[in-house]
Amino acid sequence: MQNLKSKIFNFLKAKSYTLQAGEGFSLIEMMVAIGIFAVVVMITSSTFITSLKGQQKSIAVQNVADNARYAMEIMAKEIRMGDAFVGGGDTIQFISNMPNRAGKTVRFRLDSSAPQILFDDDLDTAGDDEPITGSNSAITTLRFTISGTDPGSQPRVTILLGVTSSGTAPDVASSMTLQTTVSPRSL
Repeated sequence: MQNLKSKIFNFLKAKSYTLQAGEGFSLIEMMVAIGIFAVVVMITSSTFITSLKGQQKSIAVQNVADNARYAMEIMAKEIRMGDAFVGGGDTIQFISNMPNRAGKTVRFRLDSSAPQILFDDDLDTAGDDEPITGSNSAITTLRFTISGTDPGSQPRVTILLGVTSSGTAPDVASSMTLQTTVSPRSL
């Protein structure tokens, strides 16, 4: 048994590698290896940062689109069921024939201090306007154009809506402009 242990020890000792003077890596080889490693790390980091910015931009675009689409749909639905339109510019007021409003006067307007679209379905109570857009988007443009108000003609309301993202970095900010024309159903 002792003989086997000494044979294994001698075998491992003969195979072990020891550095002699003049063997190993030179300073230039080490610097080249570190330089290649640094380039690989920079490329990987740059790709990761670019993909993060792309994701942030995508989220900003989605938030703006969702807010714009929701606001436009709410306003168009109410206008489609309304009559006796008054206003223009950034405010419109009309009588809503929606089942839950039953002839109440409603108003959509731009609140430039917040910048949000406010909806008021009870004009008798001051300060009860409700925002229909989220805080992650700012309304830059809201314009109502009323046409076809002559007797016997079909009225039309054109809505121009500009939305931009708020609370995002300038390099990922997003904006969009939508326009639609709505004809009320009741004549």
